[in-house]
Amino acid sequence: MEFDVLYTRISHHLATGRETEAISLLKDNLNEYQQVAEFWMLYSACHLNLEQWDEAEGTARAALGLNPEHPVAGEQLAVALSRLRRRDEALATIQQVIAVEPEYARGHHLLGMILLGNVQNNDERILARQATEHALMLEPENPDFYQGAALAADMAGDQRSALRHLEAGLRIDPHHQGLLRSAGSIEKGHKIVGDHGQLLRGMLASDPMNEKLHEDYAENFLAKQAVYANRWWLFIPLLAAISSFGVGASLPVLLIAIALVSVCAGLFAWWNIATYRKSEKSLPAGYIKDIHARFPSLPKAARAYQISWAAALIGAIAGCIAPMAGAIMMILGAAAGRAGAALIFREISGPPEDRQDPEERRIHLVRLSGGYAAGFWKRVLLVLAHLILFGVCMAHPSQLAAVPLGSAGLGLLVIGAVLAYCQFRLGFKDNAFAYGLAVSSSAKSRGFALLRGNLGGLYFIAVHLVFGLIAFAVSLSLLGGVPQPSEDSGGPVEDGPGGPVELTPEQLDQLTKSPVPKLDDFSFSPMPELPDVPSLDQ
Repeated sequence: MEFDVLYTRISHHLATGRETEAISLLKDNLNEYQQVAEFWMLYSACHLNLEQWDEAEGTARAALGLNPEHPVAGEQLAVALSRLRRRDEALATIQQVIAVEPEYARGHHLLGMILLGNVQNNDERILARQATEHALMLEPENPDFYQGAALAADMAGDQRSALRHLEAGLRIDPHHQGLLRSAGSIEKGHKIVGDHGQLLRGMLASDPMNEKLHEDYAENFLAKQAVYANRWWLFIPLLAAISSFGVGASLPVLLIAIALVSVCAGLFAWWNIATYRKSEKSLPAGYIKDIHARFPSLPKAARAYQISWAAALIGAIAGCIAPMAGAIMMILGAAAGRAGAALIFREISGPPEDRQDPEERRIHLVRLSGGYAAGFWKRVLLVLAHLILFGVCMAHPSQLAAVPLGSAGLGLLVIGAVLAYCQFRLGFKDNAFAYGLAVSSSAKSRGFALLRGNLGGLYFIAVHLVFGLIAFAVSLSLLGGVPQPSEDSGGPVEDGPGGPVELTPEQLDQLTKSPVPKLDDFSFSPMPELPDVPSLDQ
């Protein structure tokens, strides 16, 4: 077969997703064209499309052995090495390609994308942006390069430029999947493409066999489930505050408190069901089963939230009559709610499919710790709200006052424990706090940035653990009994060796009935006469 005909047929197979047929055809012509570099590049392209990275590396090296300066072969080898997580080799390879072919736009673009995959310091972040924008300058009509430039600008914190690149690329190709998918990760990208969930559904309708679109669509739905975490954290203390008004109250007030608890719990359930149905509405029929298959912890989290709601309602109603039992039930409900939130955050952070792969574990733990560390000031406001609800409960002292403190303590302890686990598993260089500072520092000051990041991370973790332990310890002490204000006007009269001495009612009555002595009743003995003292003169 003529090589031009073979090239055309292989290119068509690659464009239509028939890589297996393409490899079979290449094998049939191996003896004839094994000394042609372009033949091995076609082979490498098939393996890259099939994500067979080791085979792609081997065929790309074979092509480079025949033509060491061919930019496409160098690009293919750099992609394979990057996918094999041999970052330094990949960077050296693509930099060699650029040195040989300075105007090769795809080389500059790939350099930027490899750097963006795992930025180590601010110098690399600047280089990544320069490389992607240089590729765009060389080929201003390539929408792939607009995607790279948008991601690099977003990584640099320049959202305005990121949105500008995104919009310019979509003007060239309004249906470019890379740009449309990237819009979901770029801040305020919805201003350009609209709601990301609706966008992905439309893309799936036109390309239903695209597995990457299915994955993005499922992850978009999963991310929306994180909204329940803060709601549940505040819901149970609020019910405890309402229930505290019924403790020791008259029957009408007790019935009103129970009714308010039931109404609030019902409204809360309706609010969350409405939120879930709104996010589920964009899903195709039966698609929720596919999402549950992808994220097996999601249905478990939903059950934990349901158990938490039921325990909170039962505990709040029981707390009006038996505060101790109600408080224990509500604290257990708070623990179930935090467990549900933890399951969802774990799925959002992408647990590794291969637990033995250190890079997958690292990415998972970095995402997990980043998710828990985010929203610090919102967390401060939520804790303040817990303290206010604690004050409301203490206005009607009972064991229900332990619920807001227990809920706040549980929340802070869970966050602190997860962050501490991630911090020590990732180590000095890779934990999220150190990595975040290292990315924004220069290569020279990276070591100092890592040190500051680790110290800052330990302080951040300690704040959550210390305040969480204090709140939870006080909560447990309140479960043992809430101090009541003394209403006895005849309180302690004096302190003896064993503490204050209190009078019995009979003693108090006897004292009040005793006659009050008058001044005339008192008599004094006469002073004895003193003998005469001789005068000093005598």
